Amino acid sequence: MDKPILNYEDLLEMLDHFLREPKEFWENFYIDRNKEIPFFKVKGPDENLVEYFEKGLAPKRVLELGCGPGRNAVYMAKQGCKVDALDIAENAIKWRRSSRYKFPLFITF
Repeated sequence: MDKPILNYEDLLEMLDHFLREPKEFWENFYIDRNKEIPFFKVKGPDENLVEYFEKGLAPKRVLELGCGPGRNAVYMAKQGCKVDALDIAENAIKWRRSSRYKFPLFITF
């Protein structure tokens, strides 16, 4: 919001701006897969997730909220987890489903 906050109404307007429904933002975020977004270019999982598994994390079932195009969900499934992956952006899920990677039977997007 570029407008200064001068009174209570301005404050409410600013807060309303921050609390709007995020679905439209994330749908637009995932429309262009060629954007210069660092994790759009990364093919593997988050390095912290890999480290957790290397240190012995071994869940049998995982619910990933905000999975985006699913790179971490794919990694966890390859580690033997049954994964349910959800994202508010249908465009992110479509991206994963259109991938050349064939899903293991234990991932549900």
